[in-house]
Amino acid sequence: MPKNVKYVAHRGYSMQAPENTLAAFDLAGRTGFWGIECDTYCTTDGRWIVHHDRTVDRMTDGTGRTKDFAFEEIRKLHIDGGANIEAYPDLRVPTLEEVLAVCRAYGMHAFIEIEEYHRDADLEALVAIVRGSGMFERCSFICFQAGDLEKVRALDADVPLGFLSAEPLKDADLAFARRIAPAFLDYEYHSMTPADVRRCAEAGIDVSLWTVNTRAEARPFIEAGAAYVTTDTDLTADAPRRPAPSAAADETRA
Repeated sequence: MPKNVKYVAHRGYSMQAPENTLAAFDLAGRTGFWGIECDTYCTTDGRWIVHHDRTVDRMTDGTGRTKDFAFEEIRKLHIDGGANIEAYPDLRVPTLEEVLAVCRAYGMHAFIEIEEYHRDADLEALVAIVRGSGMFERCSFICFQAGDLEKVRALDADVPLGFLSAEPLKDADLAFARRIAPAFLDYEYHSMTPADVRRCAEAGIDVSLWTVNTRAEARPFIEAGAAYVTTDTDLTADAPRRPAPSAAADETRA
């Protein structure tokens, strides 16, 4: 496969460990991914946690809407679903800070998807968490909601933003990416064609594609100039692996 594309582990290495858990993000780091994608919600008491679904029902032993939990309540839940769950006992819903610490230990970039929150002050807190993590230059915020990306841009002029879409490329998407630059477009790959990717590249706008799980599907988009490919699996199995983080890095993650 071409070498210039950057591979992003979708919810961590989610084909090998339960998605959006510290185990999945750590495995992504050890496997050698350039970056990870994670999904974030704000609890009722203002803590940002990492979980994908609007409810906790599918992945935990609890029930209810994710954003309706207080932090201590959601931390009591056990992750009981996902890939190879039997190998990962006692997993809990992680905080964003914990996930960023794993990324920092392995030198990975983080695509932080904004899911649901309660008030604009929560977005300010989200940006502050990333600024305080030592990871700000290796993070991007991604979101389906254009308005949320505009709010983040108002808070910071430089952090990269990614506009998520599962619809075909529109002229308005290109205009929006230019308006909130630095920014890229982040598409569900079935909605795109290699010609669309080339059009964006010629316009100077990077394209990220999700969720691509075979080399055959990824290749035409990469050859067309896709900057990022988000995947559940390892599309670079023959690439060198990262060494495990040092003991000092392990301490920063504790």
